[in-house]
Amino acid sequence: MGKLKDQLAGIAALIAAVIAIGGGFAKFGEMQTQLNNLSEQTAPDLTPLAALIGKNDRNIAVLQTEVELLNLTIKEMKAKASNPLQ
Repeated sequence: MGKLKDQLAGIAALIAAVIAIGGGFAKFGEMQTQLNNLSEQTAPDLTPLAALIGKNDRNIAVLQTEVELLNLTIKEMKAKASNPLQ
């Protein structure tokens, strides 16, 4: 009877080892699938965003020039207002 228990314990250990190895292979397969999915993804197209940024840069430059012109006009108006002869 003791010999039978030893054989059953050996068989149980063998089954546990096979299950553990199978689980390791299954986990490895899942990781490979995730890596393949990640490698197939592409980055978004940023070309329209870059064009929009360039357009905004030009608009900012135009607005800065307009502000400078308005500041000069204000200075000129202040100078005329402070002159008592005009």
